[in-house]
This record gives sequence, C-alpha cells and structure tokens, in this order.
Amino acid sequence: MPIKIMFVFALIASIGFSLFVPRAMAEKKMYKIAINRSLPPFSFIDEKGKLSGFSVELMRKIARENALHFTFLPMTEREAEKALHNGTVDAIGGITYSTERDRQFDFSVPYFTMSYSIIIPSQSKNSIQKITDLRNKHVVLENRTTIVADLLNMRNTNLTFATNQYSGLLTLIEGRADAFIGNKWTSSYFLKRLDKEKEFTILEEVIEPADYAIAVREGDGTFLNVINKTLTNLKAKGELNSLVDRWIMPEQNAEVIRLEQFIRILSGILIAVAAILLFIYIWNQRLKKAVYHQTNQLWHLNKSLIWQQQKIADSNAFKESILNNVDTGIVTFDLNYRLTSCNVSAIEILNLHPKENGDCDPSQLLNQLLEDYFKQPAEQEPLLVPHIYETNENGTKKVIHYRFLELYDSQEIKTGYLLSANDVTQKMKLEQKLITQEKLHALGQLVAGVAHEIRNPLTSIKTFIDLLPAKYDRPQFREMLLEHLPAEVNRLNTIVTDLVDFARPRQPIKQKCSVAELTSFFNFLKITMQKKEIVFEEQKDDNIVFFLDPQQIRQVLLNILLNAMDAVETKPIKKILVKIEKETDFEGKVVVSDSGKGISQDHLQKIFEPFYTNKERGVGLGLTLSYKLVKENNGEIVVQSEAGIGTTFTVLLPLYKGREV
Repeated sequence: MPIKIMFVFALIASIGFSLFVPRAMAEKKMYKIAINRSLPPFSFIDEKGKLSGFSVELMRKIARENALHFTFLPMTEREAEKALHNGTVDAIGGITYSTERDRQFDFSVPYFTMSYSIIIPSQSKNSIQKITDLRNKHVVLENRTTIVADLLNMRNTNLTFATNQYSGLLTLIEGRADAFIGNKWTSSYFLKRLDKEKEFTILEEVIEPADYAIAVREGDGTFLNVINKTLTNLKAKGELNSLVDRWIMPEQNAEVIRLEQFIRILSGILIAVAAILLFIYIWNQRLKKAVYHQTNQLWHLNKSLIWQQQKIADSNAFKESILNNVDTGIVTFDLNYRLTSCNVSAIEILNLHPKENGDCDPSQLLNQLLEDYFKQPAEQEPLLVPHIYETNENGTKKVIHYRFLELYDSQEIKTGYLLSANDVTQKMKLEQKLITQEKLHALGQLVAGVAHEIRNPLTSIKTFIDLLPAKYDRPQFREMLLEHLPAEVNRLNTIVTDLVDFARPRQPIKQKCSVAELTSFFNFLKITMQKKEIVFEEQKDDNIVFFLDPQQIRQVLLNILLNAMDAVETKPIKKILVKIEKETDFEGKVVVSDSGKGISQDHLQKIFEPFYTNKERGVGLGLTLSYKLVKENNGEIVVQSEAGIGTTFTVLLPLYKGREV
C-alpha cells in the first residue's frame, strides 16, 4: 500500500513539474527587442520620453500572453537590422518584409500591410496625381525604401534622401521639395502634429505594398513559433483589430480636440506678445532674409535660364546635324505653302536655290511636285508611288518618292506642312538592270530545250523537202505533206512566239489557261534535266482550268524549276516532282518538290527579299519577281524546306469560274 501511494505522489509531482516548470523557466527568459524610435503611430518616443505605439503595445501583449520579459531598445531601422544580424537583439518589433531581408531573418505571419504614398502641397493636386507625374520634380524619400530603384529609372527626376520620414517631411514642408514619398500613416501623424493637414495632401495611390511583421534571428524557430501562435490568437479574439483601430485609425476624441484648440489659442497669444516685443528685430531679420532669398532665387533662375538656352541651342544643333546628314530631302511650309526651311538633301534632290541667310527659294521641280499633290483628291492618302519629273531643258529625268504631311504644335493646332522626298532614280535603274539580267539568265537556261524542240520540226520539214522531187506525183504523199508540213510550221511558230513573249515585259493579261498550256514549256527543261541525270515526275489533273496570265505564271514556274535543278545538282538522288491539283472550289495549286540541299530556317525567311541569294553568280531577283507575279495574279506562294532534305514550293492560283471545272 505505501508503495502505491508513493507511486501516485511521484506521478502527480512529475505532471506538476511538466506543467509549471516550463512556465517558470519562461518567466525567467528575457528577450531584447529592437524598436524603431521614429515611426509613429507604429513605434515612437512620446512626449514623456517613453516608447509608445502600435508595435510596442503588440509586443507587450505577446510578452504577457507567454509570460515573457521583453527589453525594448529604441533605435533606427538600419541599426535594428544590424543588431539583429549581429545577435545583439532577439527580434525587431515591426519591420517591412522584403526578399532581401528574408534571406537574413525569419519573419512572423504578417499582421498589417504597409505601403508608401505620395505627399504633396495641396496646390499641386492638379499637376501631380500619380507617380509618373514626378518626372522633372524634386522628390524626397528615405534611401531604404524599395521605390528608390523605380524612381532612379525615371529620367530627369531629382531625388533627395532623408535619414528618416520626419526629416523628409520637413524638407517638403519647408518648400525644398515638390513631393515626399513615405509611410502614409506616419506622414499623417506628423502633418497633424505640425498642424499642416490642410496645406498638404496625401494621394490615394498605393505604392509598393508589403507585409509588416516581426523579424527574428534566422533559425530561431522556437521564438518565432511563440510569436506566430500569439498573433493568431490575438487575431481570432479581435484584439489585434482593436489595436489597429486605436493606434492607426483612431476615433476623434472631443477632449483632445478641445485641448489642442486651447493650446493653439495660448500659443497664438504668446506668439503675438513675443511679436510685439521683438517686432523691430524680427522685421529687420525677415527683410534681410527676404532680400537674400530673392537674390539667391534670381541667381538660380538666371543660371537655370542660361542652362536652358544652352540646352535648346545644343538640341537645335543636334537636330540640324541629323537633318543635314540624312538621304531624305525634307522641306517645310507654312499654312500658305510658303517654303520655310529645307535640309541639304532637299537642295540636291529638288534643285532648290539656297540663299546666303540659309533660306531657300523654290525650284521648278518643287513647283511641279506641288502641282501633282494639289491634283490629288482631298481624302487620298499621301503619295507613296514614284513620280518622274524633267529637271532641265535637256530632258534629264528624276524618279522621286515623296510624302506630303501636315504639321501640328503641342496644342494640336496645324502650323504648316512637311514634304519628304527621296531620289530613287539610280535605285530603279539598277533594279531594272538586275531584273533584265535575271530574265536573260533564265532565257539562257531555255536555249538547250528550245534548240531541241526546233530541231524536231525542222527535221520533219527537211525530210519532206528531200522526198518532194521523187514522190510529189503520188497523191498519198501530197496528202501526207499537206497534213504534216503545216503542223510542223505551226509548232515552230508556237515555240518562237512563247520565247518572244517570255522576254517581253507587260501588264498581266488574265485568261482561261489549261494545265497543258501552263506546262507546255516543261519539254524544254526535260532535255537539260536528262543531260544532268535528274528524275522529273509530273502528277497533273488535266481537267483543271486556271484564270491567270499564262506567260507570267510560266515565268514563276520556270524560276522555281531552275532553282530546283541547281539544288539537286550535287545530290546523289536527283529528283524533282511537279504536282498540279485542285485545292478548293476557287483555287488550284502547283506543288514543286525537290530532293536538293534544302534551305536553313534563317535563310528561308529572306528568300523573297530583293537581291538575296546564296548562288555565286545569282542576282537575287528571281523569287522576288515570282512573288510579285503571283500576287498580281491573285495567288499565293508558300515555301517549306529542311536543310539536307529538300524544298517544296506551293503556288495557289485562282480557277476559272465561267464553267464547272
């Protein structure tokens, strides 16, 4: 029996020890808490020299809830971070969360959302409404705020950094800055304390919102768990919201208001008495200060004016240098179309007559150009097409691209007109020359096939002529002669006509065109392909009838086939496939595939650009011309290619709609 009683007493003692000893040990535990001493209403030193504020009272509640003892150490935010990092304090009682700080400390659950606001003089409300309006303004803020980087990216913004929010706000109140960026609640507290609420406005725009929490040393999970658990309990019981309402959003207290009014009245009386006693001295000092201030202000204004004049002169010189070194001629006119300015290129392109004072007189060429512009309908867009003008009595011609635009000032009031002109005479001559070379190159490729096609009918005609003396008396021979000889002559005429048509440039003449007519020139190329051992396959739907210009589309197909022949020339498997089939009820397609070396993706995007070629002797206009001709015939051209595999060109062409096909 005594053994059982002793066991029960031991069990009770162990339970009591487990319940009360940790609490007793916790009561002995002391923590050093760093508190920001100048962040009212969150934490600050009041008139009695004691720490007060929302964060201080919250930390005291945490201490009471857990029977802990906190020693509060007032310091700046930078000092608090340094102290926590060095281990001289255990926590910071209220600090804004950031990813940089999170790498150094552990943060509790947030209990408030801190943000920055813009504080401006009330008379600036119309000119400053958001953060982007601070460009070209003088802004004061704390150097540690996260908004610093964003403001530094705004050019022409003058920044001044303050050690704390109070000194930054004083800089704004004293008129040494256009705006202050700081904590909304702290700024409101200081403005109210300084009786400046009506003179300054806190904008509603929220800047850089961030969690406000308690920071502990990194790895101090035990202390952090105690803080998080207590904060959760305070939120659940509504005590945390009560603290917020009392400190951050307090109700108006009638007694406090009456006391403040009494203090203001008493202060006014004291100031009035002091003003009467020291009137002469104060007046003299104020006069001296006013004279110095006005003199200093005039000096700064004069310096700023000189700087602005120099800046304007540099800007004008920079713009003039640009205008006089561009290839485009630029001419400006007033509302009455009188010439007001021109650059060097305009003088050369439009044959203007420069004066000694830098102005120019209009030329005959400029007058012709203006006449063309005035002939346009009012609703027509500015011209983009080239115009040809005679520049002198010898008939010398220029090809000019020009645009005529209206000029407006900063208030959207029309002030005149601008003419931009480019001399493209040499460019167009070069393009025409290269296009001719490209066509001659294509014609050279056709020569072998044409020669073979001409030789066949000539052989037949020669055979009939040789047999004519011996067999002319035979009726059967004469019938055969009359049947075959005209056909061979017509065949020769067709070959020559196609060759001449191919070499003669002209506008598209759209007409019905069968597949056989469109591919009639294939026979010319087959001879060359056979010599080069190229396998040529055709898959054609002969019932298709297109509506297009046969000559132009033959040119397109010829260019594509010649490129295909070049592509497969060095490959072990030389194969070209042409497939012609119906795509939709309105379109047919011609697909040309080869087993050549293919085109890389980088080059594939440029193949339709003028003068772009991978050939050593290529001009780079074949595919450009083909693209243009397909477009003129209301078609589309698409290319797919893979390096080392081959290339496929797909040409979509309109079908003839006059009958069912």
